[in-house]
Amino acid sequence: MEYALVVYYIYFYQKIKSLNKFVKKKIYDQHGVFNLQLGTAADYELMLRFIYKHGIKVSYLNEVIVKMRTGGVSNKTVQNRWRANQHDKQAWLINELKPYWFTTILKPMRKVVQFIG
Repeated sequence: MEYALVVYYIYFYQKIKSLNKFVKKKIYDQHGVFNLQLGTAADYELMLRFIYKHGIKVSYLNEVIVKMRTGGVSNKTVQNRWRANQHDKQAWLINELKPYWFTTILKPMRKVVQFIG
């Protein structure tokens, strides 16, 4: 998977989920670990930092190794979703990154389906 394609996913669809990443220990040693102050957005911030801020290269494995259900803590209630959206915004700020204007709109919109379905 090309770096630009991963960034495209981050901006548009957030296809990088929390369970489908394998990261070498040296990457954590060089660029830090999860920022637990961001709650359920800790994994989101970590991937922004690794991939977008530091340009860590990724590879795509075209094989299902984990199946995830939609939902989770961040989508359990509207209040949790609101808090997660705020943490997502903080993830961009603390890494001194600027998302496209539509990033902060499309990600929450994608989550609405989980409340309806």
